[in-house]
Amino acid sequence: MTRVLELLVSLLIVAVLIVVVGVLLPNHGHVERQVEVSSPLRQIFDSVNTLRRFPEWSPERRLDPQLHMEYEGPRTGVGAKVNWRGNESVGSGSVEIISSDEDSQVKMAVVNDFAGENKTYTVTLNPSENGKTTKIVWAYDVDYGWDLAWRYAGLYIHGKPDATVQTAVANIANMLASFPNVDYKDQDIQDVEVVGVPVLVVSTKAPRTLDEVEDATLTAVARIEAFMEKAGLIQTGPVRTVTTNWGDENYVFDVSIPVDSATFTLDGNEYTIKAPVLSDTVEDVLEEEDAGPLALGDYDEDGYLILEDGIRAKISYSGRALVTEYSGSPAALPLLRLQLKAFSETHGYLYSEMGAGRFWDEVIETTEDGEQTFKVTLPVEP
Repeated sequence: MTRVLELLVSLLIVAVLIVVVGVLLPNHGHVERQVEVSSPLRQIFDSVNTLRRFPEWSPERRLDPQLHMEYEGPRTGVGAKVNWRGNESVGSGSVEIISSDEDSQVKMAVVNDFAGENKTYTVTLNPSENGKTTKIVWAYDVDYGWDLAWRYAGLYIHGKPDATVQTAVANIANMLASFPNVDYKDQDIQDVEVVGVPVLVVSTKAPRTLDEVEDATLTAVARIEAFMEKAGLIQTGPVRTVTTNWGDENYVFDVSIPVDSATFTLDGNEYTIKAPVLSDTVEDVLEEEDAGPLALGDYDEDGYLILEDGIRAKISYSGRALVTEYSGSPAALPLLRLQLKAFSETHGYLYSEMGAGRFWDEVIETTEDGEQTFKVTLPVEP
């Protein structure tokens, strides 16, 4: 009986010690990691102010490449949210932006299987004095309250929680390094819906000089205008320059002119301009090539209607696009295109510089003193 009492007293003492130590343990956990990057400040902020880039920086994605994700709320800022569901190592959870201070700090509410409640990520951006680099400080905070199990779990905050933050910081740095290193903060970029229109197209190229590009453009425009007069078509918008390849020496591009009708009559035959339908397989393309040269009224492998004098026709891109305007020299257009690419990257838009996803530029205004205003468009997917 005495030994039983001694055992009970010992257990009671241990229990009391556990409670006392637990009460003395911190009721709040904090861990942070940091990295210094050379990306423009606005790029860094935009990359963490949207959760559309979550697949790239997510520590969970490292543990489960097949992680299932669903987005809620706006694309950027307060209310943007991503829910995830993964394997046993990852479980399920969510991240939601709950506060956002431009170019300074983003705070996110975190739901996961770590101990505690009121879990948050706080990403703080500290630019260097010379403005060339920015220190990204990523903090994880959690409350344990009076739950003693949580308080003891807090002793291991430098385990998986710490590793999670470190992974997020490293992934953000690697992701930013892959973006075009251009600052777009002073450029007004809008997400718009573009409606496709019938266009006549001439493909051309020129050495990368303003004069030679202009000459090639004017030549292509003259050919299209001659065909428009013959077919009874009327121009309905600015000439579009569609970038195919911005090479080291040559610029390959299409010159497109929007017209007023998708149907027209030429030499007594009626033709219809359609939205391009690409061949499904390489075999389809080869069969078309084996069929012989294309003639007036045929559709090529890109879905363009073949006309005459190297002129083709199609219904232009229809869908979401990023658009910006610029007044000045056309020499700045390559920079504008890079800015649109960087903006799409940081905001999680998908884009392709192939097929219907190519950039196009339009001169939308020319002043009396010759200054031009350009509109640059990049097709994107949400």
